[in-house]
Amino acid sequence: MLEYSILYMKDMYRRATKVAAGKKVIITETGWPDQGPDEWGAKPGFANAMKYFIGTYQWAAEDNVDVFYFSSFDEQWKVKDEGGVGAHWGLWDAHGNYKY
Repeated sequence: MLEYSILYMKDMYRRATKVAAGKKVIITETGWPDQGPDEWGAKPGFANAMKYFIGTYQWAAEDNVDVFYFSSFDEQWKVKDEGGVGAHWGLWDAHGNYKY
């Protein structure tokens, strides 16, 4: 669920940092789909994707965390392997148009 997603990411980051024992931890894959079916209480959608993106980068700036948002572009081929949300993680659509 969106309201817990950033808290969960922070917790996972802190756990990884503890295990890394001084090595730099970088979040290399995070995002929120803007379309598709609900998954485990998470509701895809334009507003939720924007809230997640903004929340992620606010936290990253506050705590000096490096984040690579996933993904740049929608990838239609992912529906087969990842289900209905698989193709809708991009900040740009499959045609290169910026969504937000």
